[in-house]
Amino acid sequence: MRLVGISILGLILILGFGSPSVFAQPSPSGREGSDRVDELMTSYNLHPALQKLGRGVSNFLGGWLEFPLNLQQRYTEADTGGSLFTGAAYGVVKGVVRTGVGLYEVVTFFLPYPEQYAPILPTLEYFRTQGKRQPLLQ
Repeated sequence: MRLVGISILGLILILGFGSPSVFAQPSPSGREGSDRVDELMTSYNLHPALQKLGRGVSNFLGGWLEFPLNLQQRYTEADTGGSLFTGAAYGVVKGVVRTGVGLYEVVTFFLPYPEQYAPILPTLEYFRTQGKRQPLLQ
């Protein structure tokens, strides 16, 4: 008799605590599938600030990529020496500027400057998506 009582008690515990609706509470915002982190990021406007931080780190670490990019863009076979010198000069100047802007964005990522965390420089051509790839799952 005692074994039956223990097994009934065990069954009640399994059914009661195993059901996810026992502990479910409606979300205060009324949105399903949202979590506390999303709510905090929205209420404190953290998403654009973190985008600015990521953009700044990318510009700071990838500023040197301006050098080979400008060499390739400015090279012509008609004027090899002049185009290489021009490409190198542009690459060095743009690389220094991109690295400096990246440092500025990293240091000031929490401030909404420029207006609403807007990027100061366009995305480096190496990181632009071409849109040629098709998604794996459609």
